[in-house]
Amino acid sequence: MPEVEFYVDATLRKRILDVPLSASPKAWEDSLGEDFLDDVQKSRMRRDYGLVEISFVRRNERWESTTVSLQIHRLARGIEGLVPLPLRQAYGEFSESLKFEAFRIELERRGGALEDITDVPRGDFIHYRESNTTSSVYVAKKSPLGDAKNDALWSIVLTRD
Repeated sequence: MPEVEFYVDATLRKRILDVPLSASPKAWEDSLGEDFLDDVQKSRMRRDYGLVEISFVRRNERWESTTVSLQIHRLARGIEGLVPLPLRQAYGEFSESLKFEAFRIELERRGGALEDITDVPRGDFIHYRESNTTSSVYVAKKSPLGDAKNDALWSIVLTRD
């Protein structure tokens, strides 16, 4: 499961293919390619690559990314067109879902640790925070709308410090 390496890399490094969270839209395009959709509203922008969503804010006439969300649950509907080619070239093929346990084992093997965030009820999800990077990891307890499988990674959210 090479994609587990991608999810763990992103969680522990808060980077995607060595692009940091503060990067410009051009840096993301240079890294992930031109197959994306931008949703721009005033000083905010969301760039959607399918599996990867990036949020930007405009500061001093410059766009900079602030949050990256890995929308893993989208893969359950079919992978075609959802994983940018540069990610497939770097990590291999992606599967439609990944069991949380496989992710947790690899994360801990590489020195990461997850805290269960129990003070925030999420209904069909379990919310974990990686202790060192504060990346959020969401796991499906009960598959909502048929997306993803029970106990599978739902999403990972990386935010700037």
